[in-house]
Amino acid sequence: MKKGSPKVSASMVVACLALFFALVGTGIAARHYLITSTSQIKPSVLAKLKGARGRTGRTGAQGPKGDTGATGPQGSQGSVGQQGSVGPQGPQGATGPIGPQGPPVGLNLTQVAELNWWGANFSGISYGFDGPEAVVFDGTDLWVPNSVNNTVTEVNAGDGSWVRTLSGVSYGFNGPNAAAFDGSHVWVVNAGNNSVTEVNSSDGSWVRTLSGGSYGFSAPYSLAFGGGHLWVANQVGNSLTELNTSDGSWVRTLSGGSYGFNGPDAVTFDGSHVWVDNSGSDSVTELNASDGSWVQTLSGGSYGFNHPVAAASDGSHLWVVNYDGDSLTELNTSDGSWVQTLSGGSYGFNGPDAVAFDGSHVWVTNASDNSATELNANDGSWVRTLSGGSYGIDGPGWAAYDGSHVWISNYTNNSLTEIDIH
Repeated sequence: MKKGSPKVSASMVVACLALFFALVGTGIAARHYLITSTSQIKPSVLAKLKGARGRTGRTGAQGPKGDTGATGPQGSQGSVGQQGSVGPQGPQGATGPIGPQGPPVGLNLTQVAELNWWGANFSGISYGFDGPEAVVFDGTDLWVPNSVNNTVTEVNAGDGSWVRTLSGVSYGFNGPNAAAFDGSHVWVVNAGNNSVTEVNSSDGSWVRTLSGGSYGFSAPYSLAFGGGHLWVANQVGNSLTELNTSDGSWVRTLSGGSYGFNGPDAVTFDGSHVWVDNSGSDSVTELNASDGSWVQTLSGGSYGFNHPVAAASDGSHLWVVNYDGDSLTELNTSDGSWVQTLSGGSYGFNGPDAVAFDGSHVWVTNASDNSATELNANDGSWVRTLSGGSYGIDGPGWAAYDGSHVWISNYTNNSLTEIDIH
């Protein structure tokens, strides 16, 4: 028998409708009451539901550099800071050139009252003069080598007072017979032991003594400073030694050939050239101070050199004393040409042994008659001859000018004569 369709009853319809409305209500409730934000939860409940903080994650990669921002406005100037401490002193600079001669000092009123225009004569035990061969001025004081007792005396040029006498083994003085000043130090030649001693002029302390080796000192008899170097004439060695005054180092020793050195007795610097008197050959040799090269050797004819033993430069002329010829020869330093030879008459040259220039006049010491002759440098004319009495000139050696006075060393009576030239 064929099965028929199920018969729908009223209770089934009611059950289906109830199920439908239940599902629809659930959807509507879910749409309105589903929690989608923590703001829907009561804070007290939310606090209880909060979990523990998780671990910090790894740092992410650095992003690209942003564009530089615009420069901001300049700020106001700050207050001045405190001055810093003084820095360390820098090294001492090189010694500058010697300045021009200053003006003469004022007159001594005692000299005016006593009509004492000759100056003074200094001697006595405290000075320690013993065979004073030379005198050199350092701008303040005078230095006098004593060849007999192997000492050097320092004298105040302002008043002639004794300052100190240098002696002792360290100085190495042995027959000291000449000296020169280089701007800060005094150099003394020792003919007795073929050496040169350097002394600090500020306090007389010993700096060094040079001898032996390449120096070639052989009876060093005279010396001069010029061109930053020291020039030493070796009388027996017939040579000229050049030294660096900054450290005493040897530069060169000149001899032989065209130089024609023969018993070199004196050496003089004229500002650019060096002149050497050769007493053994009656000649004068000229050199370039820059390199020691030979320029010329002058002799014979009108020069009238006859045992030339000293010379002085006045800036443009060279004045050479001829000991045996009792004369004074004047040369042009520009070319070595002869100007004139002075002798006889009122000059009174008699064994002239030294010469000095005072800025306008030339002074010549005469060893044979114990006098000093003064000349005009502009024309060589005689001014006066000083001798006798209070001058005390006796066996005069060197002469030096200090800016207002001329000083003469007297070998025979162990004294120093000061002449007021004004």
